[in-house]
Amino acid sequence: MAEQKNSRMLPGDPDKHYILPYRFHFGIWFGLIILTAMTVAVSVTGINLVAFSVITALIIASAKAFVVVNYFMHLKYDNLFLRILVGIVMLLFAVFIALTAIDYLTR
Repeated sequence: MAEQKNSRMLPGDPDKHYILPYRFHFGIWFGLIILTAMTVAVSVTGINLVAFSVITALIIASAKAFVVVNYFMHLKYDNLFLRILVGIVMLLFAVFIALTAIDYLTR
């Protein structure tokens, strides 16, 4: 009886392993720490951005999400279909944020 090598139908190629050096992961981690410090600086110190502080925080959060999804969740090395799905989700998130902002600003 022949065994199926890929019995769970996982996306991507299970034979390919992407092993990255620790230095790379520490660099990504340090970048995330810097982005977190920027978020704290915008929210705590109130850098006179007034209405743009929320937008700035969302842009920084989106950058952090992009880094986490691409490198820690290995989406960068996965197949194109999953990348397209994540892109659609990010686009829908941006549409919902924009619609919420328009609703808030027109009241």
